Amino acid sequence: MAKTLLLDAPVPRAWIPAGSESAAVLTNQGDELSRRLLWLIAARTAILFLGLNLARPLGILPDRIGPLPFVPLFNVFSVTLSSAYLVLWWRGRGLLTQLHFQIAVDLFTATLLVAYTRGSESPFLSFYLLIIIYSSLTLGRNGGVIGAALSTILYTGMIALSRMGFLTAEIGPTELNALTYRIGLHVLGFFSVAFLGADLSQRLQAVQAELVLKTDSLRQLQRLTEHIVTSIRSGLCTTDLRGNITLFNSTAEELTGTPRAAVLHRSLQSILSSRLWDRIHEVDLLQDARALRHEEWLTLPGGSRRFLGFSVSPLLDHGRKLIGYVVSFQDLTEIKRLEEEVRVKDRMAAVGRMAAGIAHEIRNPLAAMRGSVEILRSRLELAAADERLLDILIRESDRLNKFVEDFLSFARPSRCTHMPLDLASLLSDSVTLLKNSREVRDRHEIGLQFAGPLAPVNGDADRLKQVFWNLAQNALRAMPSGGSLKITAGPANDGGVEIMFEDTGAGMTEEEKAQLFQPFCSNFGGGTGLGLSIIFQIVEEHRGKIRFDSEKGRGTLVTLSLPGGLQ
Repeated sequence: MAKTLLLDAPVPRAWIPAGSESAAVLTNQGDELSRRLLWLIAARTAILFLGLNLARPLGILPDRIGPLPFVPLFNVFSVTLSSAYLVLWWRGRGLLTQLHFQIAVDLFTATLLVAYTRGSESPFLSFYLLIIIYSSLTLGRNGGVIGAALSTILYTGMIALSRMGFLTAEIGPTELNALTYRIGLHVLGFFSVAFLGADLSQRLQAVQAELVLKTDSLRQLQRLTEHIVTSIRSGLCTTDLRGNITLFNSTAEELTGTPRAAVLHRSLQSILSSRLWDRIHEVDLLQDARALRHEEWLTLPGGSRRFLGFSVSPLLDHGRKLIGYVVSFQDLTEIKRLEEEVRVKDRMAAVGRMAAGIAHEIRNPLAAMRGSVEILRSRLELAAADERLLDILIRESDRLNKFVEDFLSFARPSRCTHMPLDLASLLSDSVTLLKNSREVRDRHEIGLQFAGPLAPVNGDADRLKQVFWNLAQNALRAMPSGGSLKITAGPANDGGVEIMFEDTGAGMTEEEKAQLFQPFCSNFGGGTGLGLSIIFQIVEEHRGKIRFDSEKGRGTLVTLSLPGGLQ
């Protein structure tokens, strides 16, 4: 209700609590009154100048008022008055009082013009109507009625004083009955315009109030939309049809490592993925109801990598016309790693199931073959060359039997003996042995440092030493011409221990990393391909995790995480 009473009942500002809705409404009222008053000052000055200077050549205006020229006098009066109005408006105080005073002065000015231009036959009678109209628009119904009443009083008073000879203005000769009829029509016109202006003012106020409500609702909706977009824990961006980014939320900044200001109005393919943009062009998103799905590794500005899952939907306007694309994406790096771990465990389980068949299908016939060779050699007298062939057969049978035993040990490992361990001591011993091993060359640099006290862990010392040894040896093999191996151990965020092996070797491709824990798949010549598979098993037995971050030509970082505690 407060918004509809725009100016009919002005409320003192001191009565309105700061920050309340009524205070906001009052501020809007004051701003609206200031704007209207400024327009009124400009309009009245322009109308008065044009009206007087255009009427002068037509002979409507008198030449002089007493000793002074009529038109220049009114021009000076109009400029002086408008300047005074502007000074008062600029101060911004008492605007409503200034409006009342301006209406009164304008009524008086219009009366003088009518009086000096043939009274009831004056062409400036329409100035009364203009004053009544803007009184209605600025002061409402009461202002219009009061303006019409004052116009009537001034107009009829001026005519009466002229008829009685109290005014020396030029009043045309008119019969009394005709004059009375004309005055009545003018008064009727005054009040008709007042009521029409009041009605227009009320309608205008209602439209303004509705516009304010809709504007507030729109702003609240925009703020809510911004909060929703900001609060979404998925990366969200929108593009136009050319792929230029128009929206980029805070989560998208975090996932891509790129600030919003640096990506707006840039192409999607330069920020996220060119392959994603190619797929968007390959699919008709308007015909396919399903969102486009795409997954890809993304290299961040700092050099780290994330596996992101993208979902693309069409962006439509109110007419269902395609105007762009909505791209949402999530960080699937951890899920990708968990999936890889599950695949590795599945492969390990499959290998375990194969172990029993290998034990029966290979070991038993192999033992029978070796025993038969031993019997033949003891019973027969053979030449030296044949004897050497039998020795080779027995030796190769033993080597094959040892390989089968190692494979069975990998497929069905023995139980670990867990006991409290000091990892710092284990690591120091392993590094000391490594520095004195034959794999170390003069150009190799091996460093061990501790980033803080290590929490005690439960584990099998021999198996963990095997993990440290194999990881370090793999790092040295990746640097055949020399390089640096940095081993860092420190506390993990979850209360456990984190050990990192970082080398400057050849690194690995994505295909090589995908086959890391696969049995019989080695990246080094002469290897059996079981080393990392056994490491994975040992880490699993200790309820730990192992992660490889590598890029071809940029070395490898292996992060080994072990849970703390002595339970």
